[in-house]
Amino acid sequence: MSQNPADIGSEVEVEEILVLHHSHLDVGYTHSQPVVWELQGEYISQAIDWLESTADLPGGARPKWTCEAYEPVLRWLRRASSADVERFRALHRQGRIGLAALRWNISALPDRRGLERLIAGKGELEEILDTRVAVACQHDVPGAQWALADVLLDAGVEMFVMGANLHSGRPINPRPGLFLWEAPSGRTLRVFNGHHYTMFDQLLFSWDHSVERMAQGWAGLSRHLGGMDYSLPFVYLSSTCSPVMWDNAPPSPFLPDLIRRWNDRGEGPTIRYATFDDLLRAASIVPDASLEVQRGDWTDYWTFGAGSTPTATATSRLAKARLQEASVMGTDRPDVVILAQERGDLFDEHTWGFYDPSPANPQAVTTELLKKSLAHEADELAGFAVMSGLEALAQNPLADRGLSGVLVVNAATHDRTMYPEISNAWFRNVGAEGERTYRAQRMAYDARPWRVRLPEDDVRCVGPIEMPARSWRVIPLDQLPSREDHDAVSHALEESPTFGAPSWDAFSELARVTGTIETPFHRVRYDARTGRILSLWDRTSESEVLNIEDEFDFFEYVRERADALVDGTREAFYKRDLDGEKFDASGWDAWRPIRERARRPLGCTVLVENDQVIMTRRFEADGVRHLTQRFTFSSRSALIEVVVDFELLPDTSPQAVYFVVPLRADAGWVGSFDNAGEIVGLDTDQLKGACRGWATVESFAALGDSTRTHALFTPDTPLVQFGTFHFGPPLDTVPRERNPRLLAWAYNNYWMTNYPLTEAGIVRLRFGFQTYAHHDAEVLRRDAYDVAHAPIVWPVTTNGRGAGEGSLPPS
Repeated sequence: MSQNPADIGSEVEVEEILVLHHSHLDVGYTHSQPVVWELQGEYISQAIDWLESTADLPGGARPKWTCEAYEPVLRWLRRASSADVERFRALHRQGRIGLAALRWNISALPDRRGLERLIAGKGELEEILDTRVAVACQHDVPGAQWALADVLLDAGVEMFVMGANLHSGRPINPRPGLFLWEAPSGRTLRVFNGHHYTMFDQLLFSWDHSVERMAQGWAGLSRHLGGMDYSLPFVYLSSTCSPVMWDNAPPSPFLPDLIRRWNDRGEGPTIRYATFDDLLRAASIVPDASLEVQRGDWTDYWTFGAGSTPTATATSRLAKARLQEASVMGTDRPDVVILAQERGDLFDEHTWGFYDPSPANPQAVTTELLKKSLAHEADELAGFAVMSGLEALAQNPLADRGLSGVLVVNAATHDRTMYPEISNAWFRNVGAEGERTYRAQRMAYDARPWRVRLPEDDVRCVGPIEMPARSWRVIPLDQLPSREDHDAVSHALEESPTFGAPSWDAFSELARVTGTIETPFHRVRYDARTGRILSLWDRTSESEVLNIEDEFDFFEYVRERADALVDGTREAFYKRDLDGEKFDASGWDAWRPIRERARRPLGCTVLVENDQVIMTRRFEADGVRHLTQRFTFSSRSALIEVVVDFELLPDTSPQAVYFVVPLRADAGWVGSFDNAGEIVGLDTDQLKGACRGWATVESFAALGDSTRTHALFTPDTPLVQFGTFHFGPPLDTVPRERNPRLLAWAYNNYWMTNYPLTEAGIVRLRFGFQTYAHHDAEVLRRDAYDVAHAPIVWPVTTNGRGAGEGSLPPS
């Protein structure tokens, strides 16, 4: 039987306990999203009345209320009467209403602009209330993007407070305690790394309303702190209304009397209500010079839950790409851009859905639909903003006849050689005698230049078109260069014996048909019956890219699930114990999952088209109704484009879907990934205790040795694992064994709360894979941008802008 952490160590000398009383903002966890916003506004009104009515309570028992995120405050201030705003302002001046600098608690999905918007409302709040907000907090989420440290410093934040939930995570140390977080810029941000929120209630049993019970709780906490050599003269804990309401809770009128009775008894540290400003002052007794400096990404454990909504998550990333383009290209609808940003930013908030995510629960269905709709609305609005900007740049009349040319736009900060695919309908509608065309019709879904093109689409491949950075060009339709068939790409079939090579079926001893795809960059050998890639030869380095001895194929589908004969529940990998977690004891378990490959191939076809070869393979596999993979090998680029379609069966049991890339690399290889504009070195640029088993990736993950670097580009899905399968107990470092794997983690429903358990419909995800002679961060950024941003082409009508070119306005 394991020993309770509270029984270890001797008690510490602490002068006071600071209690932060707040409502933890969980947008959709306890109630539907619109109801949460209404309740949070009501809580502010209730807090004002309550604080005013308790002004005469003694010292520490005189309550204070802290708004842990500023979005509910701004919503309330915009609707409140001038008299109520002044009441709020007066209580804030008295130090009885506290504020925080971040809009809400976030996942690891925001890009750099999203992080900057996360704190943008701080200035509005300060102006309305004639105050300064110096502290930011992230409650619940066990992680924060590295770029956030610089964003907070740029905004004048003096201290960042973390209150991470240990469930499915692990704490950074010291906890509780102070350290300096070194940002990517090299500057440092003071961090108070506190207990998970509600720990005043959990550790001191405040819900029992008993001073004696509280004394027992304090004795256990004191011994725990003594066991870790805790030296601060105060303890900081937070309180909601647990155990009745842990999240989205109102002010608790029952707590002041308990605190008063504890203080009157005088047998332990004095307890007093505190805001973040009070905590900042209390922590200021510790000089920066005495604090440890910790550098790196606070890699989040929780955003693996975003894999439960692969289509919505991919859609939110599409919206970010369109917003990047709109910010560079300009748009005549800035109001639409702002609305798209609002929806996309709220999708990145850390809450995904109802606490009971069962699809049989009507409230879970509602919150899931409302959450997903944020991503889809953001994408639609962002796309409209870009298309509206393209219409303005093309100078198209609202209504016209026929088309005269194509507008090509490069919104990147680097030069691009573009090979667009343009609808053949454009070429059939040329000149003033052509068909009528309207602005709204030109904005139809099929006309969007970033839509994934399918082999059956009626398109014409054009190019090359050389485009300088941040430029536009109008080219008459009859002057567009055509992509012709290219003898640099080829495909051939030959019959050969198998020699016992891995096979999908019982016919492995018979002769097999082997296909060979040749481009200037690769020689690909594959089994024509199964589609299994037998070799991926890099013609630049004259070496094999893949570990062909691995049991898994290039981008092979793998379904991971809990073994129902051992433990088929989510407790197979994490056994939650609140009593242990409150003393930072992890519930992770070393589980043994079942990993299943596809059952059998359903077909493999290869098409040589213009200057590229497209290989399509279909499979029958457990966990899905449908599974198709399409690989495009090109004569113009070493990038291998991959599009995967799959449809999950409606199974709520714990499972995950991976696509595996088995690589050849020496032991001791290095890994990196990008997030919010920063490139993070695996292990080297991560805080000790942060997540190593998986990473939330903005656009790419790279793995390489001294001879080359392999890059997996992930424009649609953010989750990647390095080395091999790592979902399970936290790693201190990622093992660097020879011939590692890169895993694109496409789907999982492993979370036992908050995240959906099923995903309906066809999931379509894009990937890219490329090998480089060496690691070059700027080249990786450039190529990741090109993978995520298809060439922007737009029709120019007969009376639109004539042939010409120009630069985009400064962003």
